Amino acid sequence: MKNLLLVALLLAGAGAVPASAQRHVQHISSWGAHLGRSEKGDFYELSYTSMLTNRLALRASALRDAGNLSGRGEYSSYVGRVLLAPQLFRLGEVAYVHLLLGGTAGYERTGENGTGELTPDAKEPQRFTYGPQAGAEVDCFLGNRLSLVATATKGYLFNNPLIDQWPGYASAGLRYHFR
Repeated sequence: MKNLLLVALLLAGAGAVPASAQRHVQHISSWGAHLGRSEKGDFYELSYTSMLTNRLALRASALRDAGNLSGRGEYSSYVGRVLLAPQLFRLGEVAYVHLLLGGTAGYERTGENGTGELTPDAKEPQRFTYGPQAGAEVDCFLGNRLSLVATATKGYLFNNPLIDQWPGYASAGLRYHFR
């Protein structure tokens, strides 16, 4: 029984020991799931990241933001983002910090589920938007395959957005890395 317990402890610790074999090297990819807060509501995001070089990644993601606006009722927004992520610095083999630069395009709706004011001079309740985004991201590795990630971005939207002209997003999530 003692030997079984010792083996279980060693195996549990093996995933937590930093292994530098494949942290940020070319052709490593990852899938991520993130939960966060926007300036107007809550969102969830699914992301795919591919390391183009040892210090540059390409990140594509889709997110759904939802909340309640005063006077406009419930809203939801569906956003796609493509971001280049050059590595700024790293802390050993555990934490990697990336700058995020890119663009976003989305579709937003207000007054969902019969909420919001219905006045003749009210804006259109839906719209497509697009614009640039910038931010930062920290990956804290738990082992070779799994990392905790924290992301913060701020952007500017064109085409008269209904929800927010300067959307900001902050999230935390998990990422699974593979070759």
